[in-house]
Amino acid sequence: MRKSFLIGAIVLGFSLPSWAGTESHYFANAQTEKTPLDLFRADGSYVFESQLSQGRTDYGKQSAFELEAEYSHRFHIQGNWYFRAGVNYNRFDYSSTSIGTPDYLQSVGALLSIEYMVGADRGAFLEVRPGFYGQDNFGSESFDIPITLGRAWVLKPHKIFLFTGVNASFLRAEYPVLPVVGLVWHVDEHWLIYGVLPEPRIVYMPNKQLDLWLGGQLTGGAFRTAENNSVFPASLSHAVVDYSDYRAGAGLTWHISDTVDLLLGGGVSIQRRFNFERVEQDFKSDPAPYARLSLKAEF
Repeated sequence: MRKSFLIGAIVLGFSLPSWAGTESHYFANAQTEKTPLDLFRADGSYVFESQLSQGRTDYGKQSAFELEAEYSHRFHIQGNWYFRAGVNYNRFDYSSTSIGTPDYLQSVGALLSIEYMVGADRGAFLEVRPGFYGQDNFGSESFDIPITLGRAWVLKPHKIFLFTGVNASFLRAEYPVLPVVGLVWHVDEHWLIYGVLPEPRIVYMPNKQLDLWLGGQLTGGAFRTAENNSVFPASLSHAVVDYSDYRAGAGLTWHISDTVDLLLGGGVSIQRRFNFERVEQDFKSDPAPYARLSLKAEF
């Protein structure tokens, strides 16, 4: 039971947004950085084929492709307080197997957030993401409003920061409400330990244009599958699935300019999981290589 709860706390990462704009400057240059108002992000990754199974039963090899795009704008309220509004689209595509796991999952929704900004970084925020999380079944049963509340605490100025928060999802079956805790430690001007979900990393910064990192990534979400009378087993039709992908890898982030970052990464998808908690069906993949490309701009 304790192990299951810890795994669930980790799974929280796939429904959390990034706490910071760019990991290498969290609160580091708060006195000189301006708060970006327009934020754009496009992220794509491909997980190569590996065996999908349930217990000792194999259902064939499966690959996965993910694409996410998001745009938002900050409106200044007063002082360090801002209101951010935007849109997000996220899609997962899977190759077919002999079992009735979905061929694709997608979400489209709004991003609404009240934020306390410290330079380019969020010191505290309350964020909601109302939208549809399913396949093509964009109705009331696939509607969800994931809610995240978070805050950064200064343990040692310019050096060590603690992050605490909580996330809730009405659609998520296994753990509807979960806490999160993370730590950021600026070891020196070249090294950073960024222990915050969904992308904990150890970062080496040889110069201002390049970050080299080693770490993990958690991605996925909670979705409602479409009604399908031919799916097997039949319980997977119109069911809630908690999908997760646990990754470990390395890569680089190239700061093309003060406002644009390009990320190249890859490694191993340790496990992808389709957990149909409410109908007691659980499918897991073997490890497989993955590659990732991401572009981010903040103006």
